[in-house]
Amino acid sequence: MTQNSIRLATNPLSASQARRFLRTKTVKLDPMRLTEADLLVTELVANVVQHSPQSGHFTLRAEPSLNGLRFSVRHAHPNPIEEVEPGVGLSLVDRISKTWSHDHDGRNLTVWFELRAPGTSTVPTSTSDDELLARMGEDPVTCSDELLRRHSGLALAIASRYGRKGIPQEDLDQVALMALLKAIQRFDSRRGDLRPYAAATISGEMKKTLRDRAWSVRVGRSLQERSLGTAKVEDDLAQKLGRDPEPVEIADAMGLGVDEVAAAIEARSAYRSRSIDDASPATGDTLMSRLGELDDRTLEVENRVLLQEFSRHCPIGNGSFSTCGSTKT
Repeated sequence: MTQNSIRLATNPLSASQARRFLRTKTVKLDPMRLTEADLLVTELVANVVQHSPQSGHFTLRAEPSLNGLRFSVRHAHPNPIEEVEPGVGLSLVDRISKTWSHDHDGRNLTVWFELRAPGTSTVPTSTSDDELLARMGEDPVTCSDELLRRHSGLALAIASRYGRKGIPQEDLDQVALMALLKAIQRFDSRRGDLRPYAAATISGEMKKTLRDRAWSVRVGRSLQERSLGTAKVEDDLAQKLGRDPEPVEIADAMGLGVDEVAAAIEARSAYRSRSIDDASPATGDTLMSRLGELDDRTLEVENRVLLQEFSRHCPIGNGSFSTCGSTKT
C-alpha cells in the first residue's frame, strides 16, 4: 500500500479505521470537507460490508484528481453495478460529492467520489462575476465558493481596519468572510456590481460585532456609536493635519459638543480590560505586584485599642492586671 491508500478487512470496524486514515495521511482537508469525506467514506465502506462480504478485503485510496480530491473503495466483485438503487446512501453521495461514479475491470469493482479541495477552483478564470451569479441556482456551492475566493481579499482588508479593539483578528476575519458569503447569497445583480454591496455588508457586520462583543464594560448604544464615529474622524483629521487633532477640532468636524466628544473618547477605554497579571511595558511590573496583601495584624487592631484603653484605667502591676472597680465619669 502507498501512503495514500490502505487495505482493510471487510467488516463494520473498518469504517472507523478508514476515517482515521483520512486524518493521518497526506491528503489535507478543511474541517467541513473532512466531515463530508467522513460521511461518504463511511457510506462506501458500509456498502462493501453489506453487498460484498465475501471479498474479504478492500482498498481505500485518497489521491489528487483533476477537480480536487478523489476517494475510492476497490474490492473484488464478479460483476459491475448495473443499476444504483435509490436510498439514503445515494442521496448522501449525490448531495455532498462533487461527482461520483463506479468502474469494473473484470475482477474488481471501484466506487469513487470527488470533493473539491480547499483553495482550488474548477471555474475558468475568464468567467465573470455576473456569470457566476447567474449560475447560482444551478450550482450554488461552486459559484459561491469561487466568488468567495475572488473577493476574500476585500473582506480581510475591511476586517483589518477594525483590529485592536478587543476582539482577536482571527475572529474578525471569520466574521468578515461570513458576511461576504451572506452578501453573495443575497445579491441581486440588478443592483449593480457585487463588490460595493459586499463591502457595505461586511462593514455593517463588523460594526455590529464590535458593538455587541468588543466592549469589556457595557456602555449605551448611542455612546458606543459615537465612540466609533469619533475614532474614524480622529484618524481622518490626523492624516489631514499631520498631527493628533484636538477634541474641539473633532467636535467641529462632527457637529458635536466638546463634552460629548470627550465622553466618547473616554468610552473607548471600555473596549478592552487589562489583566492584573499583565506586565507594564515600561517597568515590567504587574498590577498584581503593586496591590496590597492581607495583613493578619489588622485583625488585632480592635483588640489592641481595647487593651490600651483598659491598661490606661487599670495599670498593670506585678505582671498581671490589677483589679479595677467601676468608675464614674
